[in-house]
Amino acid sequence: MKKSIYKIEKENCTGCKMCADICPFGAISFEEDHEGFWYPKVDEEKCTDCGACAARCPSMNREQIKQQREPLVYAAWSKDEETRISSTSGGIFYEIGRWFITHEGGVAACRYTSDYKAAEHVYVEDLEGLEQVKGSKYFQSDTAGIYKKVKEKLDAGKKVLFCGAPCHMAAMQMYLNKEYDNLYYLDFICRSINSPLAFREYLKELEQEYGAKVSEVQLKNKKYGWQSLASRVRFENGEESIKDRNSDWWIRGFIYNDLYTRESCYHCKYKVLPRVAADMSIGDFWGIKDQTEKDMFEGISVVLVNSEKGSRLLEEIRPNLEIRESSMEEALPGNPALLNNPVRTKRQDKFFRQIKKHPFSKSVSVSTHVTLASRIKSKLKKILHYSRVMIFNPYGIDRRKFFYWNYIAKNVIRSGSAKLIPYHNAVINIDKTAKLYLKGQNLEIGINKLKNSKSETHLRMEENSVWHCNNGCGLFYNTVLELKNGAQFDSGYFTANGGSVIIIQEKMTFGEDVMLGRNIIVYDSDFHHTLNEQGRRNNCTKAVVIEDHVWLTNNITVTKGVTIGKGSLITTQTQIRKDVPPHSVVAGGASGKIISDTVRWER
Repeated sequence: MKKSIYKIEKENCTGCKMCADICPFGAISFEEDHEGFWYPKVDEEKCTDCGACAARCPSMNREQIKQQREPLVYAAWSKDEETRISSTSGGIFYEIGRWFITHEGGVAACRYTSDYKAAEHVYVEDLEGLEQVKGSKYFQSDTAGIYKKVKEKLDAGKKVLFCGAPCHMAAMQMYLNKEYDNLYYLDFICRSINSPLAFREYLKELEQEYGAKVSEVQLKNKKYGWQSLASRVRFENGEESIKDRNSDWWIRGFIYNDLYTRESCYHCKYKVLPRVAADMSIGDFWGIKDQTEKDMFEGISVVLVNSEKGSRLLEEIRPNLEIRESSMEEALPGNPALLNNPVRTKRQDKFFRQIKKHPFSKSVSVSTHVTLASRIKSKLKKILHYSRVMIFNPYGIDRRKFFYWNYIAKNVIRSGSAKLIPYHNAVINIDKTAKLYLKGQNLEIGINKLKNSKSETHLRMEENSVWHCNNGCGLFYNTVLELKNGAQFDSGYFTANGGSVIIIQEKMTFGEDVMLGRNIIVYDSDFHHTLNEQGRRNNCTKAVVIEDHVWLTNNITVTKGVTIGKGSLITTQTQIRKDVPPHSVVAGGASGKIISDTVRWER
């Protein structure tokens, strides 16, 4: 086996798995090392020493890899608001992929496996498949078989977009060993590849904490904004974990400490300009200047156009983008990973020793010296900070209630720095069996703009009721929010002005940025039974859903079973008895007529 790949050193092997695809005898398989990274293993009985694997290995044949021209640099994002928000930067990948699929082509890219505990490269030809490969994964994707699949599609005349890390671009180029006019290479600005084993342990601990299996993972979620690097994990029992870059253990171990990086990433040969193979390169435009607060919240992509083919592709998707010319001088300061490798430390060895016997969070903590004592000290500092605020207290906050609900009550479960802020006129009654999950921003109860007013704000949660307050809210003076026995309320950030009443018998959902004006009534039930001739109840409870960015102006009633689509505006004195499509203006009193379906509004 003198000519085979079995002797490749760890610092050179990227784990691209191309060698197995190119072996004509199926002699190459892969084994995981103690860090969870795979490396090639050659079956001596099958190997004929043909040398195909070694001859095409990109890391062993750097001189044969073609490089592109110096890139043109742009800042860009998708004009489609939903695409931009649901993507991890500016939505450029999705816009490129959509162009291929709508032009009878396909996309080869990375998706999560069904249990979200691994990632794999797949080939997709429809928008449903494109949704699956959208977004950052932050750990190594299994690329076994993708090289064969792409070649098969190219030879059949399909237009193909191949996406991955720069080392994947080199591997595909070496595998094909010729130019294809119908193949487009798209890489991303890669910091490093992380261990699949470490990611499995991260999710394993979360599943134990939340008592259910993972049902969805989104890294770089934008609930707290593009720059928060928030990790959102949902579970089969309806629970959700969402933590930003400072509180999520996975991000802290990766971004700040390089605890689970592949060995070859410390010696990466592909952090170069011009780029290797890729017609276009995309990433986050970290450090960009002079942008609006909205754009910095929603995400901005950096786009490097590395070839004539890349320029033609950009022109095809340009109508779907907001785009401006930039420069490498502007892009490089916020994206040092374009050219610089991470640096290996002994912390990584310590982490993989710890993970054999401890949960993920403790392994990160011990390896980075974030000890229990330091975490307690940090918590005490925060409490002292809020104590000083309470002593000065220019806002009319009730000190006793503040400390009780934030530091004593066991049924208010807080994540990160979120607090329950009770003003003096707040009346709070949460049954001991009820649960209030508070995440993101503060929940303010009894905001009182009228000096010396006695108007009370009521929050009542009866037995076994659950409120997932996912990004805080503001309940102004003289409002009522009540959850009946066993009721569930899921909400993004919303505000409810004076005189508004929300009563939940069973289930209600508010999206992000819902605004309730004065005297709004929202019920999911009639609360009193009416019976048919057979004595059966005929007025059952029906869930209410108010989607993102909806404005209920004033004196409005929303009845049970209604869904109000995102971006809608409901005018004064209107009753909503049926579903409202997205971006609608509804007026007309009790009839609630749709008078427009293209509304845009701002707070």
